[in-house]
Amino acid sequence: MRVVAATSDLFLRSRIAELAKQTGVDPFFGTAPDELRRLVADNRPELVIIDLSTTDYDPFTVARELKTKFNTRLFGLYPHIKTELKKKADEIGFEYVVPNSSFLPSLRRVLLERAEDD
Repeated sequence: MRVVAATSDLFLRSRIAELAKQTGVDPFFGTAPDELRRLVADNRPELVIIDLSTTDYDPFTVARELKTKFNTRLFGLYPHIKTELKKKADEIGFEYVVPNSSFLPSLRRVLLERAEDD
């Protein structure tokens, strides 16, 4: 299974990499929209993780494009006090949208379920 994660947060990247290793997932990381498009096009991941609180670019524009062009599954995380981010992600069609506090347990569950489906 392949996963692309869009985040510039080094702590979050290390946690995703650690979880990926534990669950047998190949993670790819990107921080800019063009880089994310390339990673998704080249690797055809089963899941794209997007940090919805990023201020480096509009995560919703990128998510819409990835969903439309590649029909990829989207997993968003957001600060629990910014519920408007969750609402926007739900409107776009993210399959999973969770607050930062439950991100890792939720991601672990999703990765393990997807691995069982393979």
